[in-house]
Amino acid sequence: MINILLVTHGDFGKELLKSSELIIGKIENARSISFHQGTSFGRLLNEVEQAIEELSKDELIVFTDMYGGSPYNAVARAMKNRDFYHITGINFPLFIDIAVGRDTYTLEEVAEKIIKNGKKSIVFVNEKFLAD
Repeated sequence: MINILLVTHGDFGKELLKSSELIIGKIENARSISFHQGTSFGRLLNEVEQAIEELSKDELIVFTDMYGGSPYNAVARAMKNRDFYHITGINFPLFIDIAVGRDTYTLEEVAEKIIKNGKKSIVFVNEKFLAD
């Protein structure tokens, strides 16, 4: 099984897990780390490194919420000498898709699927209705 770690600003990752479980049920082998205002980068980095050590005994994919933010930077720094995938820009539809499919696909296929389906998960609704 592919383990999942979410590292996000505020409680976005924690709430993403909880919201996903409303739709697909309990998500095993998934954890979230929240970065709150006032938390030092060093503390965040320590939490990230500890979680990665624990979760990377199996395959691991780490999601961050936005490119260049502190959660992203902590995970990017933790990537040195470690073998896991890091994808940034996670959203609700993509997360559900991966949480459901991670037993079916290899880690490489999961990463490819995320990149491919990422563009499909954002829809300009006004344009869609005008086109029909």
